[in-house]
Amino acid sequence: MNKILVVDDDVDILSLVETILSMNNFDVQAISRWQDIYTKMDEFKPNLVLLDVMLGGADGRDICKNLHLDNKTRNVPVVLFSANPEMGKYIKECMAQDFVPKPFDISSLLKTVKTYVN
Repeated sequence: MNKILVVDDDVDILSLVETILSMNNFDVQAISRWQDIYTKMDEFKPNLVLLDVMLGGADGRDICKNLHLDNKTRNVPVVLFSANPEMGKYIKECMAQDFVPKPFDISSLLKTVKTYVN
C-alpha cells in the first residue's frame, strides 16, 4: 500500500484530504505541524508528500527544496497545494513534482497523487 504524508496547518483540510486518500486505499499520515515533517519522513517513509505551501511559520517551498536536497528524502515526490493558485509557478524552483490548487477537485487530487505513486 502506498504511503502518503499530508502536511497542512488547516486541520479541516488535513482531515478532508486524509479521509479522501484513506478511502482510496492509501496509507495516510496527516500532520499539522511543519516542524514534525522530518521526523515523520524518517518514521513513516512515505511514497509521496502532499505539502501545503503556506504553513504557519514556514514556507512549504523551502521545506520541499530541503527534502529534495537531503539524500534520505531526495527521491520522494512532493506535490504542493495551496489556496493561492499563483504558487503553482514555483514548483520547478523548489523541485516539487506537481501543484494542486485549493479548493481542489477530488478526482483531480487523486489523479495527481496516483501519477507519482503508481
